[in-house]
Amino acid sequence: WPIFGPTHLPLVIEGVLLSVADYTGFLYVRTGTPEYVRLIEQGSLRTFGGHTTVIAAFFSAFVSMLMYCVWWYFGKIYCTAFFYVKGERGRISMKNDVTAFG
Repeated sequence: WPIFGPTHLPLVIEGVLLSVADYTGFLYVRTGTPEYVRLIEQGSLRTFGGHTTVIAAFFSAFVSMLMYCVWWYFGKIYCTAFFYVKGERGRISMKNDVTAFG
């Protein structure tokens, strides 16, 4: 968020007080203004019927669980340490372990 700080700086261009965001054409969303409310009313967020936060929370939780499973699978397949162990009767077997020895 610190990179957006300079967009709040005031400028006077041809006698009109503007912010840097206004002058450069950056769409800086001001949530309390009627323009923002108008954007919400004509956009797709209106179709959720006021349940936008709940839908977004469940969707983000689902994506988080999905990505956790994907990266866990990658770690299990590609980052598994294996070593050979000689048993009591002299048989050599391969053991898998998910921890790295170093």
